[in-house]
Amino acid sequence: MSIFKRNNIDTSQPALLVEHLTTGYPGNRYALSDISFTIKAGERVAVIGPNGAGKSTLIKAIVGLLQFTHGHISIYGADCYSSHIYVGYVPQQSEIDWSFPVSVYDVVMMGRSRRVGWFRWPGKRDHAIVNDILDHLSLGDLAKRQISELSGGQRRRVFIARALAQDARVLLLDEPFAGIDQTAEKEIVEALDILTSHGITILLSTHHMQNAALHADKVMILRQKLLCFGPPNEVLTGQNLRDAFGSAHVLPHNDELLMFGLDQ
Repeated sequence: MSIFKRNNIDTSQPALLVEHLTTGYPGNRYALSDISFTIKAGERVAVIGPNGAGKSTLIKAIVGLLQFTHGHISIYGADCYSSHIYVGYVPQQSEIDWSFPVSVYDVVMMGRSRRVGWFRWPGKRDHAIVNDILDHLSLGDLAKRQISELSGGQRRRVFIARALAQDARVLLLDEPFAGIDQTAEKEIVEALDILTSHGITILLSTHHMQNAALHADKVMILRQKLLCFGPPNEVLTGQNLRDAFGSAHVLPHNDELLMFGLDQ
């Protein structure tokens, strides 16, 4: 399918490589210090940690919205500053002006702007790609709707579709499960499953421990530094969660670890 085309990326390289990343905001101490990790193509990684741990900071540094003072980031072997076209970003819902009068179709077509060019009209192939994406993510019936009319889960799926329209091979999502109900949560997980099945790498920040445990290949715990990174059953332990959050109750469920009652 054309929307899952691999482009010219070198899939023998890590999808995302972060080495000794240190960054912060003007006038503040470093939000992240000496962070290093590697994510393989097609992996889904959940980033957890208390408020202020640096989850959003990490995502913004990878996307290029935040300069970093030390370290290196590469996407499929290319420096992040030259490979952003392959990185899609879904920000927190609070960072988007949902009152802007634009349709679902138009939002997804915005993802083609880098391919089309700012001063050219989309061609037949661009419209075909957008329609294909809308169908795959079950958004076709909403194409003409204004984004202000959508539910929280639908809005997030629209921005996932926009990232896919730009030919993103690495998708970064900042708190995609915040403020939505279980139905919308299930729809987002299903959308991410489609992308993962076609080799798209996903890095998402979340406070939702159950989703991290059940739907991620690996989990990363941040608290300004990288506390641990690995498979959920190795990372989501009582000791690791106490180190990150202060205290935690860890309950076994169907051979998975589900966390409840985290005190921040």
